[in-house]
Amino acid sequence: MAGPNGDGGKQGLEVGEVTLLTFQTRMQKLVDELKGSPAEHTKIGEQKVTAASYGTGFSAASEMHGAYEKVRTRLEELTKIFGETIEAMGIRAQIAHKGYDNVNQEQRDRYRQILETAREDYRKQHPAETQDPAKPAKPTADTDSGGFS
Repeated sequence: MAGPNGDGGKQGLEVGEVTLLTFQTRMQKLVDELKGSPAEHTKIGEQKVTAASYGTGFSAASEMHGAYEKVRTRLEELTKIFGETIEAMGIRAQIAHKGYDNVNQEQRDRYRQILETAREDYRKQHPAETQDPAKPAKPTADTDSGGFS
């Protein structure tokens, strides 16, 4: 599909070298800030509340602690994913600027590693969407069988 100026709509997509370098610098700054902050995934993992902090001798306290642990664990995972995503965006900006073959092998490997980690997390969070299409979906407790089991 041609853009209004006959260039296929590409004119608005072009960015200059300065823009990519600025973007990469900003991404690296975010990664560096995250690494030293209390929001870093390893630091979130250190911030724990003991079960006894909620009280003892009643089930609501242990349920509350279980909910806290579940949220804290997921927050730790999401913070790690967020940091890796920012890092990947910085690497991607370098690739866009220099070309894939002109980025060092260590960065290319790190980029692929981040992508695979993100895919694994997605599969873990969305198993029904990522299963093999050749295999039928397994019914879950939430699936309505129409009255037939």
